Amino acid sequence: MTSNNMKLIIGTDKGLIIYEKIKGVWKLSDIHFIGMPIGAFHQDAAGHWWVAINHKHWGPKLYISKDQGETFDELTTPKFDPSTPYSLKSIWKIESQSIGPIERLYVGTEPAALFLSKDGGQSFQELSRLSKHESRSTWQGGGKGSNSPFLHTLVMHPDDSNALIVGISCAGVFQSQDLGNIWKPSNKGLKSFFLPNSEIEVGHDPHIILRHPRDSNILWQQNHCGIYRSEDGGHTWNDVSDPNGKAAYGFAMVIDEEDVNTAWVIPAQSDDLRYPIQNKLAVYKTTNAGKSWKAQSSGLPQEAAFDLVLRASFARNQQTMAFGSNNGNLYLSEDNGEHWQVLSQSLSSVRNVLLIE
Repeated sequence: MTSNNMKLIIGTDKGLIIYEKIKGVWKLSDIHFIGMPIGAFHQDAAGHWWVAINHKHWGPKLYISKDQGETFDELTTPKFDPSTPYSLKSIWKIESQSIGPIERLYVGTEPAALFLSKDGGQSFQELSRLSKHESRSTWQGGGKGSNSPFLHTLVMHPDDSNALIVGISCAGVFQSQDLGNIWKPSNKGLKSFFLPNSEIEVGHDPHIILRHPRDSNILWQQNHCGIYRSEDGGHTWNDVSDPNGKAAYGFAMVIDEEDVNTAWVIPAQSDDLRYPIQNKLAVYKTTNAGKSWKAQSSGLPQEAAFDLVLRASFARNQQTMAFGSNNGNLYLSEDNGEHWQVLSQSLSSVRNVLLIE
């Protein structure tokens, strides 16, 4: 059962939407930044909310709330070195790190870069060795018609504060073991069918990367060209896409925090046909590390469905799962995806979903 103090946070193109479970029923409880496009949302270990707004006229904005949405304070956004040709277009990722006395905040951006703050977002430093990587000239734009590569994923190590993994579209997976001084491509085993050489070292398009909380060597990746899994900390990847060809292309993924072999994805028909397979909206689950995938569709539309679920729009907390689509539809399950209910069909495009307590 879902905890009665759980909140469902939805970042949309028209505001930050808050649902709460009240007396056993999920209800809309608040809307923040109404009318504004939410680029990223994060809750840190202290319970602080971090929100990025990517406004097409005013540019990116960054906010913090230390009282879970009662009030928000605007912070200065990260800035590129003026000697470089880059300027901040949008914020794709906010992530925090808390290991012993270490407290860090990271922001992933477009153009692709990773910024670090050690003072709670008051100031940022660019991890410039990534921005100036020797392969940078080969990176390509992607997503929402952008001409710039963007950094949308950051994965940290639970025991090593200096170990970082990033996902960049379109460049691939990069790892650093020394807090961003040296970055190495980590794409062995991945395919990029949209390139002349599909096994090129740099040029891949990871959509999302997740590290298992019980075994740091296990990572999952929903990629432009399939679903991949690593058992050696992301150094090599194995294709675990659906043998039947259904669970393959998509953006969003969640994993079971206990079982290293269980994961869920919400696939699309194909790269060029970005709607649910056969127009039937379904979540696909594997319990055997991708050897087989099973559709979970009870309560979801099974005809004329055109929902696309973006990379940060699928969340799981215990047995509760929720996802939102580009059509503004919001679905929730409280039994690990066996049955789904509709929470809303009138939101703006959903970019972020998070279940928090």
